[in-house]
Amino acid sequence: MNQHRLPTSSIALALGDGEGRNGVFLAKLGLHVTSVDLSEVGLSKARDLAAKRGVSIQTVQADLKDYEISPESQDLIVSIYCHLTDIIRRLVHSRAERALKPGGLFILEAFHHLQLKYQSGGPKTTDLLYDADVLLGDFRVLQILEAFDGLCYLDEGASRHSGLGNIVRLVLQKPKQ
Repeated sequence: MNQHRLPTSSIALALGDGEGRNGVFLAKLGLHVTSVDLSEVGLSKARDLAAKRGVSIQTVQADLKDYEISPESQDLIVSIYCHLTDIIRRLVHSRAERALKPGGLFILEAFHHLQLKYQSGGPKTTDLLYDADVLLGDFRVLQILEAFDGLCYLDEGASRHSGLGNIVRLVLQKPKQ
């Protein structure tokens, strides 16, 4: 949905990338991708998916609460359905904001706190669900290119998120110096 905004030759970080679908997608666009996830099983599947699709990604097994990102090292950071508790989320978002290069993008998509009414997936507790206004409060420097929370149809295949869902989507950019 935001492919037109993505750089095609740069450094990208996929937070909570699980089995690597997002990281592999970015690698197919020509980005140098690091996929970070807590699960080594998921990351193994990510490496297999990358090989199957003819791309390579770097994988890092880490708990995001402990994962440090070098300042101004990333052109793009994505957080796609990476649901974190408030304290960890604020910490990760603060690190992500510092890690973006000037002009870099942060893209987040996750389930809204009203998602509990829908059967299309997501956490089953409001502690791990989001609201756009709360998320925007995590960032002090990034500029809003898009901020959406509302209903959309999800279609990620039969065994994934499918059906009507209440989501939050943010596209933020670090100002160019």
